[in-house]
Parts: sequence; C-alpha cells; structure tokens
Amino acid sequence: MDVSLPCCCLRAGSGRDCTGQRCCGTAGRAPCQHGVAGASCRDVRFAWASEKLQFFSLSRCREESPESPSPQPQCPASPSLLTRLLSAACAPGSPAVLRPTAETSLPCLCRTDIKGPNFSCILYALRVTHRAQVHGESVHFKKEKRRVVVADQYRRPRTNAEALVSASASGQQPSSGPQVPQSRAKKWAEFIRGKHGVEIVSEHDQDNGHIRFPVVPGETRTVVILVQNHGAEAVTLRRCQPHQQSRELSFTDEQGATQGQSLLLHPGDTYPIHVRCLATCNGYFHAMVVFEFTKEPAEPFSIRRYVAAVAESQLAKDLGPSAPFQPSQASLQHPVTVITEDGIPPNSSLKNELEREIPLGTYHYQKSLKDTILLGPNASASSSWAAMRSLLEAPLQAGNYQQKFQLLLHLEEIQMEVDIRRYDMQDVPMVQERALLVLDVPGVAENRPSVLKGDHLFAHLSSERDHSPLVQYKGYVHGVELEKVRLGFSSKLLKKFVNNLRFDVTFTFSRLPLQVQHRAAALAMQRGLSSLLFPSASCHKSLFTGTFQPRWFDRKLQANEEQCRAVTHIVTGMSRPAPYLIFGPPGTGKTVTLVEAIKQVWTCFKDARILACAPSNSAADLLCQRLIQDIAPRYIYRLIASSRSYQEVPADIRPCCNWDDEQSCYVYLSKEHLGRYRILITTLVTAGRLASANFPPGFFTHVFIDEAGQAVEPESVVAIAGLLTAMDQKTNPNGGQLVLAGDPQQLGPVLRSPLAIEHGLGTSLLERLMLHNPLYKKSSGGYNPQFVTKLLWNYRSHEAILRIPNELFYDSELKACESNELDVRSLYCAWEELPKKGFPIIFHGVCGEDRREAKSPSFFNTAEIEVLVHYLKKLLQSRGKGGCPSVSPKEVGIISPYRKQVEKIRKAITSLDPVLRKLPDISLLKVGSVEEFQGQERRIILISTVRSCSEYFQLAPRLNVAITRAKALLIVVGNPAVLSKDPHWQR
Repeated sequence: MDVSLPCCCLRAGSGRDCTGQRCCGTAGRAPCQHGVAGASCRDVRFAWASEKLQFFSLSRCREESPESPSPQPQCPASPSLLTRLLSAACAPGSPAVLRPTAETSLPCLCRTDIKGPNFSCILYALRVTHRAQVHGESVHFKKEKRRVVVADQYRRPRTNAEALVSASASGQQPSSGPQVPQSRAKKWAEFIRGKHGVEIVSEHDQDNGHIRFPVVPGETRTVVILVQNHGAEAVTLRRCQPHQQSRELSFTDEQGATQGQSLLLHPGDTYPIHVRCLATCNGYFHAMVVFEFTKEPAEPFSIRRYVAAVAESQLAKDLGPSAPFQPSQASLQHPVTVITEDGIPPNSSLKNELEREIPLGTYHYQKSLKDTILLGPNASASSSWAAMRSLLEAPLQAGNYQQKFQLLLHLEEIQMEVDIRRYDMQDVPMVQERALLVLDVPGVAENRPSVLKGDHLFAHLSSERDHSPLVQYKGYVHGVELEKVRLGFSSKLLKKFVNNLRFDVTFTFSRLPLQVQHRAAALAMQRGLSSLLFPSASCHKSLFTGTFQPRWFDRKLQANEEQCRAVTHIVTGMSRPAPYLIFGPPGTGKTVTLVEAIKQVWTCFKDARILACAPSNSAADLLCQRLIQDIAPRYIYRLIASSRSYQEVPADIRPCCNWDDEQSCYVYLSKEHLGRYRILITTLVTAGRLASANFPPGFFTHVFIDEAGQAVEPESVVAIAGLLTAMDQKTNPNGGQLVLAGDPQQLGPVLRSPLAIEHGLGTSLLERLMLHNPLYKKSSGGYNPQFVTKLLWNYRSHEAILRIPNELFYDSELKACESNELDVRSLYCAWEELPKKGFPIIFHGVCGEDRREAKSPSFFNTAEIEVLVHYLKKLLQSRGKGGCPSVSPKEVGIISPYRKQVEKIRKAITSLDPVLRKLPDISLLKVGSVEEFQGQERRIILISTVRSCSEYFQLAPRLNVAITRAKALLIVVGNPAVLSKDPHWQR
C-alpha cells in the first residue's frame, strides 16, 4: 500500500521530517505536531495493549488558524491518511509502504490545547517496536509478531490419556482413559538394563546394549560375553540363546547354558559365553541374544544383547557415518514468536504482457485446521475432527469437489511446513558478495531442498536462537549456482554483517503450485466441467464425416494395432465429452502415441488449438522435441516458468520457447500474440498463467497431458479449468477433447501428508477414472476402446526382465516386441557372471547394516555399495571379454530408494575407488532415486534396496519402475531375508 506523507512532518522538533530530510517549514512559525506549520489537526489518542495499537478516538481536522481568519486548506495529515497509516501498521497482511511528498506542506499553525502524540511520535513508536522501517523516502510497515506452530501429521495426536500428566500437575482430577504404550526406546532400555544385580558385559560393548566386533572373511573370530552376578543372592541362568539362528554366528559355553541347561550363579560369580563368527564374505552378521534368569521368590527376568560381527573393506570404512546419527529435534513443535525483517527481492526484468483477468487467491488454511490436527479426536475438538473426517471420507463428486480438494491441499501444505524443516541448517556461515550474501546449501543441486530464483528463506543469528521474540531476516533468492545460493537481505543485516558470523537457516517452499491447484478446483465446477471429470457417456459424435485414413508421421506405428487404435479414437473425438485415456505400461511407446495423436490433430483440423502439458519440465521438453521433428517451430510455443534456469533448457527447443535473447529474460506474450501459435507446451503448474489470462471459451480445442499418473488431480485440472470447454453439441460441438496418457501402476505424485494420501490426494485423475468410473473399467473383453487403450507391445526390455512386472502388474498381457536389427536386449545373455546363461538377471544377496549419519534421516548400506562397485568394475573393464561387450558409463544406471545411499554410491564411484574414479566419462553414469529414473531407461540397471531390517520396496509402483528401467541386464543387490517378506519380491 502506498501512502503520501507531507515532507515537513517534523521529528521531535529536529527540523527534519520523518525520513530524516530537512524540513521546508515556514520561517517564523512554529511547526505543528504533525510537522505541518499552522494546520489544526485531528486529535489522536492511542494506547499500546497486547502488542497492538488500539485507537480510542479520532476527531476530524478543523480548518482554522489563530493568525488568519481566512479559511486554510485541510491539513495534509488528514484522518484518511492517519487511518491508513495506523491501520497498515496494525493489520496483518501485506506490508504497507508510505512515501513522503513535497507538494503538501502548508504554512499554518497547530492547536496546542490538546496534548496528544504527534505524527512523528507515532511513527517513532512504530519504528522502535519493529512495526516499521524507514528506507530513504519510504516507510515500510511490517507484519505483526506471529507465533509459528507446526503440526506434524505423522505424530500421534495427543489423546485423553496423555492429558493425565498435565491434569495432575494442575491439580485437576484426571479422567479415566487408555494407558499410553511405552515407546520403542523405553522398551529397549528395559530389555537391556541389569536386574537383581546381574549384569551382561563385554570388552566390545557399544552404547545402548550393542556388542559389535570386526571380523575378516574366511577367518574365525571368537569373543567373550560375561554374565556377572553382583547381587547379594544367587540367581539361576536358565538359558542363553539367540532369538533367531545365524549361519555366521554361534554361541557356546562350558555348562550348556546355550543348549538350555540351567546354571546357578552365586554372588560374585562371573560366567563366560563364547561368540564365534566365521564369515565367508563382507557383511553385517547379527543376532539378538536373550539371557533368561530366575530368582526366588521373584518373577523370572531376562536381559538382552544385540550382537553384531562386521566384515568390511576399506571402502566401506571410508563410507561410514561422518558423524553419529542425531534424530530430528522435538523442539520444532514448540511455538516461537518471531519478528521478521524483510529482505530485498531480485529485480524483475520479466516482460509480462499476458493478461491476468482471473485473479489468483492466497487460499491460506484456517488456523483452526492446524489446531484440529494437533488435538486429534479429543473431546475438546471432537466436533471439528468429526467434521473434517466426514468430508475426507465422503466420496468425491461434483457437489463436494472444491471443498474436498481444498481441504486435502491444506492438509498437504501443513505437512509440507513440517517436512521442509528437515533441511534447516544451524551454525552456518555466509559470505558477502556486494549487496548479497552467499550461502552454501548441500543438496540444493538435487532439489533437496528445492530453491529457485524468487523464493525466500529465513535466517537468524545463531547466538540469538534462544531469544524471544526472535528477530529473523527474510532473504530472497537472487540466483542458484551448484550449491551456492545468493540471497538479498535487508540493509539492517548487512550493516551488522561480518565474516564468520553464524546463522540458523530456515527454508520455505513456494505456495504457487498450491494456489493454482486451489483455483483450479474452484473453477472446475464453476465452468461446468463435471462431464469431463465425472463422465457418464459419450455423445458418439465424430469429427470426421468419412473414414479417418491418416498419413502416419511415425511409420512404425502402423505395425502396432493398439497405438493406431488410440490415435484414431483421439482424432475422431468419439469419447467426448469424456476424456480419452492412453494406458501405457513401461516401454510401450506411450509418449510416441501421444505425440503422433497431436501431429494428426494438427494436420487434420486447421482450426485446432492444442495445449500439451506434463507435470515436469523434462517431460514437457520431450514433447516439444518430438513435435518439432515434423512440425515447424513457428507453430509451436514452449512456455517456460521464469524460475527455470535458461541453461537447463535443451538447445533444440530454445528457438520456440519464451526466452528473449535481447532482454536476457523470459517473456510472457499477450493472448492475442499467443493466438498465433497452434500448439502451446507447458508444465501443468505454468498452465495456470494461461488460465489467469482467461482465454475465450472454446479457444483450446484439445488438451493433452502426458505422464498424467504422476500428477495429483487438482494439478491436472490446472490445465483444464478455465482453458478447455467441455464438448457440447450446441455450443462447442468440435472441441472439448481431453487426452490423458500415463500408467497408474507406476509411481504416482509425491505427497507429504498421510491424511491427504489416505483420502485420495495421491490418486491421479487418470487413476481415479480407471478405478471408479464404469467407462474405463476393464471387463472380460478388455477395455472399451472408445474411451481407453492399453498399449501391449514392449520395445524396451529383455523378455526375462519384462516377465516379472508383466505378471505382477499387467495381467501378463505385455509382449516383448521382436527386432529385425541387432537386438541390444540380448547383448549380455552370455556374460560369465550370470548364474544362468540366457537369463540376464542377477540377484546378489547381502546381509548389510542399515546406517544413518548426522541429522539425515536417510539410510545407507555400505555392504551393498561394495557389491555394486564389484559389478561396476567387471562391466566397465570388460572390453568385450567374458561374454560382455564393452560398456560405457552412460549406458549404466544405479537406482536406490534412499537419498543417502545415492550420495554414498556417487562418492564411492567418483572419488574413493581408485579404479572407477579414473575411468573416462565416469561422471555420465547416473545414480539416482526411483523417482529420478521414472520415464528413463538404460541398457544396464543396478538396484540397491538398502534396508536389512524392514521393507522399503514394498510399494509395488517402486518395484515396477525400478525393474522396468533395464533394457538388457538387471542386477539387484539386497537382503533376501527382508525382501522375501514382501509378496512381490518373493516372486
């Protein structure tokens, strides 16, 4: 908000105005209390209470002067000005900026009979209480103090039983309720503690009841565990046995306690138990040992120890934890009162001519929703909890579409606020580069956390972290280069900045994707899209009067019946108003089919306007790359978000994207200018810009969404609501065609909130239609080709690799396509390392250890990395020997579900292993998560499953995606005892 101030508002009689400039007051006249000489101003009385400005009275300004009977102009410090000034200071919301003006000074005197605070005093009070800042000729009002509370939906809400403690402390009578179960840590502490004077000790004792000792493969190692009776009475050792037998570990003793023979231990006795280990390979070999005792007349008792023998190479030792693991701090749950000093956003050189006719709201959630999550289903909050659950559990329909999705999105945002805190940093330095501060953020290059130009974060001095209120500085991102983030902070921080000053940094996330999804959910039903989102029938109206006889751009499609059928039904539009679905299992040419359909629509209908979208930039780029192979770039426009680095844009699509070389920035053209292009390509979120422009109804005749299974439904609707008008035989007979391509059996959208996932936000529009809409359900005769086509011919993987996912996820309908040329899928069938020749799959069992380090919650397993490195050396050094053709690093991919394992594998390959790090092009070998590999393929795929004490790949889509990336060779490294518990891995 901009407010004009008189330049001669004097500050405490100093002869200067409130901005510090010399006042132009009239000579010989006393300045008025507002710095306007001679004006009779309104009376302002105020008081501070509860940290808010409270106004008791405002009286109108009188136009009178004791020296002159003639009327005087109204005082510039008019009621409207002061009201705007003080309201801006006290009301939450966007900051207000006040700028003084020189034209409003008046030669007049002020009333002196009322002693109230003058304008300068009010402004001074706002400054010292951190409500306002003065920057040159601008007065910037800040938001009031706020209490930041996080609500983690993974934490169990506080129940009535937990209220017993606080009730007792306050002297209240506790109500009856279920007892709170002990935590796992408390249970383990009870298991391992000494009892009745009996202690279990070893020279290899670690913390927390663990006994750990190193071994060398092929060599026997024996260690001793001592059972000591320090009590005053005898106890009986009934037995000492492992909870589960281990092939590598054995337990013996002289008196047979390990065989179930009882042994009496007198006071002061010490009895040895021998642990023998013989390992044949590197790994982590462990057993839970239970020592059972009796003591009359007490109840029997037991003590446990976790015994582990570790065989590891120097590589595994080098990859070990950099620091002991520290669980996330519970202090994040505590309310904190903060005062924020705003920073300096980057200068926008953006040329934006695209209209914004449909406003984008903020869509903030109500505080009561967070309170409901924190309290849970307690008596005090039962009504709000029940109302929330009722909406969540209600079936999605047109009547509750907006309300349900907005609640789900709010739940997701609340959990995002919790999860982003995992990336917070403490005691980190920054360096100054001119007017910016530079922060090193490990992982930012991999979007962990995601930091883009225009985003912001918060920083406060580490030495002030316990202060209340806490002053934090808002820093805007001016640029990101590798792991360096350049930030614009307020001048107040820059003035006190010195080298080696330490900060605590809090990251945030952009709310723009959430905002456009909220608006899309609201627009969907307002624009009458129920026939698209909840289709019940087709109008059976073809866009062709005759038979569709295409000239295929990709002639290979002619041999594929399913691809030809899908293209034909899309072009003829026989499904309208219902969407048409392309169900594309891995390697079946889903994107090829979608691109061919777009080309045919562009060819057959000269008035067609096509919007092609995908959830990610890489997928949208691929659509553009495929289209410009046959369509001139002058017909195609790739609309890219301003937050994306231009260096990331593929060179071949730059001529048709919205980058302006002369201005060196992205531009957003007007609707009229965009109308010159027949095909617009963008991500789903950036399509929200087009929705804001409010194109005329029917402007876009077709909307294509690739990888639709990876997007939450409101994200897909962003490209539909306000852009595509549903087909109507009277008003829109030739438009309204929506095409969704994807695979519901592969990875869906990445979500944070367990409540939102449980109640449907993780279900894409594609999957919802296939699961719940009769038009898209599979019958005994297959899918109805008028609405959906399932592609069946796999062009990617060897038949043996394809067989498992085919049986598990695709009803054994997929068929490996035969090749008339040299088939790369059979290149490694004769490799000497294969257990079975002709079967290019290896499962290498490893008994490793789940480990974590420092503050990272992610797991890693060094034993599996040793095996991966072994196979990589065999492959990359083969040079055509041993039945293995020469392998280039770019033909190999390594997949792991854990970020820390990905990081450790990269470190081993590129810097620790002396052989691999010297290989040319080793940097081209991709190591990434399952999500990073979706939509990609490699000749050779190695998978590290990591976990040795619980399942991770139990999510079927993860297993499906990981396996189906491989074309010719698949190597899986994992713990068979763990993986066999999952029914899919058991196959």
